[in-house]
Amino acid sequence: MKYETYSEYDPHRTALAEAAFLNVWAGLRQWHDVLVLVGGMVPKYLCGDLSGTRILPRPATLDVDLGIALATDSGQYGKLFWELSGQGFKPNKDHPSRFEKVIGDFTVPVDFLVEKPPLTGGTAQVEDITAGIMPGVDRALATAREVAIVGVDLHGAEQRLTARVCEVGPFLALKLRAFCDRQQPKDAFDILYTILHYDGGIDAAIGAFAEEVHLGNPACTDALRTLREHFASETSPGPVKASHFVLGTAAPGESADARFTRTTIRQDMVDAAARLLKAATA
Repeated sequence: MKYETYSEYDPHRTALAEAAFLNVWAGLRQWHDVLVLVGGMVPKYLCGDLSGTRILPRPATLDVDLGIALATDSGQYGKLFWELSGQGFKPNKDHPSRFEKVIGDFTVPVDFLVEKPPLTGGTAQVEDITAGIMPGVDRALATAREVAIVGVDLHGAEQRLTARVCEVGPFLALKLRAFCDRQQPKDAFDILYTILHYDGGIDAAIGAFAEEVHLGNPACTDALRTLREHFASETSPGPVKASHFVLGTAAPGESADARFTRTTIRQDMVDAAARLLKAATA
């Protein structure tokens, strides 16, 4: 689930999403080698210290997206479905690749994604669960970064664990491909935030994406098309929607500070996209 603007993200709900991730990751230990965190939670773990001053707001998400290997087989350990059910996550009847847990007035979703070439959409069975098909997941699995995380899960227990998180190159490929399909403001924001604040630096983020292109990551065909068609100028959908996510719709009489920030975000988005495209096609 995604909202159009940052202001719509309730901090309590975003905290629940991270707590749900801690629950799921802690409870699926035997599958760690075949799982990787993808989606909107990734920038938090790739972009270093969150306490410093930044022009962009901190990353926010309401759900958990996990990439999983197609050949997953838990053998003697049991089945994914039952482990998730034991943690209170139930399958969504309308979205077969989604498990959900109701916490008070909120529903926290966990989605599973898998790569199954040559298919680029639909679903596939992985062990005893259904996963949505998404090109690029295998590269996320192959290059995953191990991140030490400390936090409180949905039961209020402190968790100290090491999670596998999608690295910046595959993440940008996945997010750009996603924007190509749905043009959601949050996807544009996640792309810009990750490039500007990646803990390895902007050059490293851009170089990592270029490497994915050169290695044939299947998400990159659409990612490159997205850069060319949707991020070429300050009035293109990508830059406009990135600024919209942060500031909402521009209104008559908008303050000079807001106009400056809106323009800066759009310019930064265009510049970042141009650098991605140049590096990828060099």
